[in-house]
Amino acid sequence: MNDDILNTIEVLTKRVVGKEEEANKLKKLVNELCEQAGVATRYPNIIEAGASIGSIRPDQYYGQPLTAAIRSYLEQRKASGLGAAALTEIYSAIRDGGYKFETKSEDIAQISVGNTLRKSSSIFHRLPNGQYGLLTWYPSAKAKPESEASTKKNHVETDSREVTAPISESAEKPEKSKNDVTNKEIRGIILEQSGQFQSKEIESLVRAKYPSKELVRSKIPTVIFLLKRDGFIKTVSEGSGSKGSVYAKA
Repeated sequence: MNDDILNTIEVLTKRVVGKEEEANKLKKLVNELCEQAGVATRYPNIIEAGASIGSIRPDQYYGQPLTAAIRSYLEQRKASGLGAAALTEIYSAIRDGGYKFETKSEDIAQISVGNTLRKSSSIFHRLPNGQYGLLTWYPSAKAKPESEASTKKNHVETDSREVTAPISESAEKPEKSKNDVTNKEIRGIILEQSGQFQSKEIESLVRAKYPSKELVRSKIPTVIFLLKRDGFIKTVSEGSGSKGSVYAKA
């Protein structure tokens, strides 16, 4: 099944490149006509089909601080005619470029990249579509004040309603309490799911795995919100009435 999907992706990718080449030919023709007519070029920046960031050496980011590695990758994208990138793309690039993550799993490593991008708001800027670029690329954008970046009030989605809960970066770290299930433990169970799931199913799994621990009611929707925000999971269908929302890995 996976081979069939991969083959389909390759076929469709080749079609996309073909369409891009066709579009570029038309753009170049339009530009030539603009020159003949003495008017401004309509398409001054044509990116050739199949343009990419180029090869990344397997040791390119080895030994660099995480912030420096991310910054270097984004600068290389810019130099290649590309722009902002998604969290997953940034993580994969610096990992393949030799950056050594001191983490136990890829999920945690990717979370550390997301934390660095958000906390370094004076360097990186998050676009409305969720991608990240360098703040210097966007003169009209402003870095978020530290107080705003560290503590936010967000609407956290639960089965059939939204509850307002204060969420900070510290919410993504294991919490010290008497005997509560931690956000990290809940996150681990969610990321183990291979198919679609609802928050009530996660609650059952958490209670079954940690029967001796207390489960704070707001923790599961909080962790779901954080994972959605960071691009690890997505909403498959919104909840309505007594029917809860359905989620899956992104």
